Amino acid sequence: MGKRFWIAGAVLALASIIAVPRANDDLLPDDPVYFRFARVRFNENGRFFRFGWAHDYPRAERNFLKILSEVTSVQTTPESYTIVDLDDPRIMDYPLLYFSEPGTWGVTPAEAENLREYFRRGGFAIFDDFDGPWQWAAFMSSMKRVLPERKMERLTLDHPIFQCFYEIETLDMVAPRSYGPAEFYGMSDDTGRLQVIVNFNNDIGDFWEWSDTDFFPVSLSNEAYKLGVNYVIYAMTH
Repeated sequence: MGKRFWIAGAVLALASIIAVPRANDDLLPDDPVYFRFARVRFNENGRFFRFGWAHDYPRAERNFLKILSEVTSVQTTPESYTIVDLDDPRIMDYPLLYFSEPGTWGVTPAEAENLREYFRRGGFAIFDDFDGPWQWAAFMSSMKRVLPERKMERLTLDHPIFQCFYEIETLDMVAPRSYGPAEFYGMSDDTGRLQVIVNFNNDIGDFWEWSDTDFFPVSLSNEAYKLGVNYVIYAMTH
């Protein structure tokens, strides 16, 4: 749509991360039209204690949802986030799932079946914050258990997800850490609708989390917000 917003100035200072990740269900709006950001809690190949799935939680959610509510007509609030488990049928209630550090993701048969059904019903997932060949191999091993017939394809700038709200000008994004060059991948259904977006060698959640500080340049936080907004808009309109 060619919209241009100065995003970073809209972010307020928010509460610091809690020690033990917990869901925010008690604070969610009752109105079902509200968008809820659902973060996936998963087994890190048998190591629940690492909490890699909770990296950037909940500051990333709060900052991102505040921006989303201010620059779009999506009805949400900074507290409209929750944690979901992949074997819980209630994942069907959420149009979008967010995975952090999927390079250590281990999926059980029950979780794979439930997530496969989620995609069959039209769900959308973001995979963020992982890098390197070992983590990619581990991630793809789990994805093959979920969607064995799907192919992972590298996305280019002309894909509709990068143009559906903000017109993303480049995918040559500088990662927040010393990752390799940022790359974007996706999986689509039989009709060509994208259902999986992968931020590889990147961590947009980190930019969201620290956007109300001077930890990262404002320009990089802005680009991370634009990507996140586009992901939500694409998921809810395609």
